[in-house]
Amino acid sequence: MKFNSIIFSVLFFVGSGLIYQSCVPEASANTPAKIETTKQWTTLDNAIALSKKDNKKILVDVYTDWCKWCKVMDEKTFQNSEMKSHLEENYHLVKFNAEQREEAVFNGKTYNYVSNGKRGSHTLASELLDGQLSYPSLVVLDSDLNKLQTIRGYKSPEQLKEILDSK
Repeated sequence: MKFNSIIFSVLFFVGSGLIYQSCVPEASANTPAKIETTKQWTTLDNAIALSKKDNKKILVDVYTDWCKWCKVMDEKTFQNSEMKSHLEENYHLVKFNAEQREEAVFNGKTYNYVSNGKRGSHTLASELLDGQLSYPSLVVLDSDLNKLQTIRGYKSPEQLKEILDSK
């Protein structure tokens, strides 16, 4: 008798779990946990290659995973439909994590992560931002990889468009 109770209990809990799982909606790309910025974010290498072909500028978003304002800018500025269209039309877009550990080659030079206590930074982020590591920061490059503009701090869609259009 005790064996039948155990089997019944196991089957009950397994069945309950399956029923619960089928009732809980799956996370989708539209849930707040997964923010899609623009469909055009690409790697730095790819943006450089594309820019050489079409002469578009490159916009590098230098961010960190812990940066609150970077996340707000992803959600508010880069999600804005007018801003997305404007950026995709005029720039090749790159996200660069200033604390990434992977080596990066840019303009013929190799850059690495440098540890500094609990945190560190990537030397490419430091070079792009002229040693002033503040996040979020956007860097605009021309197709020859000359730095045209550095934009520091959170910018609303309207602010960013005005700044980008002024150059």
